Amino acid sequence: MDRRQFVTSSLALLTTAAWGGAAAKLLSLNKVSELKRQPWAIGFLGAEPSPLKKMTVTGTFPLALEGCLYRNGPAKMSRAGLDYQHWFDGDGMVQKFTIKAGEVSHQSEFIKTEKYLAEEQAGKFLFNSAGTVIPNSRAIGNNDDINTANTSLLPRNGQLLALWEAGSPHMIDPDNLSTQGIKSFGAKFTGLPFSAHPLADGDGGLWNFGCWYVGGNKTLLVYQVGSDDNVSRLASIELPQAGYIHDFAQSQNKLVFYIPPCVYQHCDTYIDSFTWQQGLGSKLLIIDKHDFEKRQYVDLPDGFVFHFGQAFEEENQMWVELSLYNNADILTQGMKSLLKGDQAEITPEAQWVRISIELESTTASNSELLRLNGKALSAQKTNEAQISYSGVMMEFPQFDQSGHGMRLGKATYGIGASALSLSGLSDTLYRVASQPEQAVQSYHLGANIIAEEALFIESHDDTEGYLVMTWLDYGRQVSGLSVFDASKITQGPIATAKLDAVIPLGFHGCFIKSE
Repeated sequence: MDRRQFVTSSLALLTTAAWGGAAAKLLSLNKVSELKRQPWAIGFLGAEPSPLKKMTVTGTFPLALEGCLYRNGPAKMSRAGLDYQHWFDGDGMVQKFTIKAGEVSHQSEFIKTEKYLAEEQAGKFLFNSAGTVIPNSRAIGNNDDINTANTSLLPRNGQLLALWEAGSPHMIDPDNLSTQGIKSFGAKFTGLPFSAHPLADGDGGLWNFGCWYVGGNKTLLVYQVGSDDNVSRLASIELPQAGYIHDFAQSQNKLVFYIPPCVYQHCDTYIDSFTWQQGLGSKLLIIDKHDFEKRQYVDLPDGFVFHFGQAFEEENQMWVELSLYNNADILTQGMKSLLKGDQAEITPEAQWVRISIELESTTASNSELLRLNGKALSAQKTNEAQISYSGVMMEFPQFDQSGHGMRLGKATYGIGASALSLSGLSDTLYRVASQPEQAVQSYHLGANIIAEEALFIESHDDTEGYLVMTWLDYGRQVSGLSVFDASKITQGPIATAKLDAVIPLGFHGCFIKSE
């Protein structure tokens, strides 16, 4: 693979996960100056690092939650009078919440990527980003030159890895939040795109992926990282269409990808490179964990996905759960509105669905699945799938990941915007049982509240577990953290900690329990 092509293709992986109603409302704005006039915009304007501060606690934090919650998101949004024009462009900042002996404290720090350090020294933005063209920008030597490390966090072998789609993870000290450099998974794989949603393989390693769509290619890279942090297996898979992929799921024996008809076709900007091809249809790609050459495609109607929930297989049947959009307007139109300054329509939220698939008893190799022109599936039978719609509009799905795949009886948790939301942003926590006949629980956090991803924390007491979530009260201009009994979210938080400051809204996080 030509290095310049690899760098260019990596830009196609710039993080673009949309977060339900929050992204939809944000992307409806016609200019950055308008963003600053919205009362809820304080969550998107960035911030400077914060020293350790105690938070005001009400209620009692369970002993099972002694530890640290870490969250990641963009926080450097302007330099030298120039504002980024897209929420996902900002340099990453780690937020750390320490829960100990009933008290909660907060601190934050920027992730010192090569990009951040170079621009900090220059005192201005130097590189073009996913949604902003920087005047007189520098040429990009490699994909980590523009790595913002702003999407997710992964605890790994005593370190905290800050993740970004198009380049390498950055190592963060979980105690003082200092950046310790770029994480290597083997010299041969330097700069390998490392998705923000790796999955544990159960043996101390990880499953992960990246895409290579430049020059007409439709290549998905699927790989396994061993317990020794070296890439142990990698497959290059020719896809039927270069669809946008952000996340994937795993069942006991399979990896599952959703390939939408939002197809990469190189244009001047990253945003313009993905176009919606109505009628092309989506496909599920199911890969055998034990043999990457064994694959199955399943045809689906047009749709678009950012985040998956659980997947489960039993005999020749598989179920996979995900947040499903009707189209990719949230990506293609909403992001263009910020880039061009045009007014965009509010896009629909994702609905929580379960897809039922019949697995092939034997799966074919990739060469058997694709015709020579790579544009269509071969005549091999692709089983039909059944989609069950929950009626719950939610994103950021979370669940008990102590096993690998869905177990009947497990619930999934997410956030969405209710009709009561004054901003159109997520303000409601949901619990959706795995059994369809069981009731959906919800809890509205209140007026002027923007809810962030709720992490599930397993418990060794008699509870189902706990949900830990952060939020912004833009009316009072305070941020906070709340804990819920995962089985009884309708009863509200059992404990809350407030900070008399605004923490920038972010993307994904993780929790590390105290030893």
